Amino acid sequence: MDELPCFCLLCAPTEQGAPAWDERDSRIARSVEDHGWHVMGVAGDDAPGDWGYSIGLWHTLRSPEVSVFGLPSQTAMRVANAAGAAIRDGDPLEPDQRRGDVLNGYDMAVRPVHPSWYPHFFGAGLDFYQTPPLPVTQLFWPDKAGRFPWDEGVDERCRTGQPLLWIPRDETTGPWTDVT
Repeated sequence: MDELPCFCLLCAPTEQGAPAWDERDSRIARSVEDHGWHVMGVAGDDAPGDWGYSIGLWHTLRSPEVSVFGLPSQTAMRVANAAGAAIRDGDPLEPDQRRGDVLNGYDMAVRPVHPSWYPHFFGAGLDFYQTPPLPVTQLFWPDKAGRFPWDEGVDERCRTGQPLLWIPRDETTGPWTDVT
């Protein structure tokens, strides 16, 4: 299988010969060049919660980007960084995998994100990569009993705090579908 190309700001500068970056894009590009990826935290002022996601894992490691929802943005960013480090160290994320190495020993579930959600949650990543779709995964955290949002009897905070982004946006309802 041929490896998909990268059309990010680093690999495919604008036609003028140099990227036309704003301050945010420049900061992200420097972070990707220096560390392999950047992590963006989003305070969910108009959303049901905060989230964080990586930018640059595809460019550097040809790994899907990582997102985490429903935790404070600083925590979500730490989890995304830990996932990036595990990927860099040779332990890639796989769909439907359970991982205990990115959230203080708690299992996290891995699911792919449907592209219909990208413009609503990953704007800086779309700007960096310039040409979607880019692969994104979502890491889900469990409730205190180890149940995930789709499990019977799951805690309400766990269920409503994390959107089910593998489902196409137009095929689901809930508070996260109101984020524009």
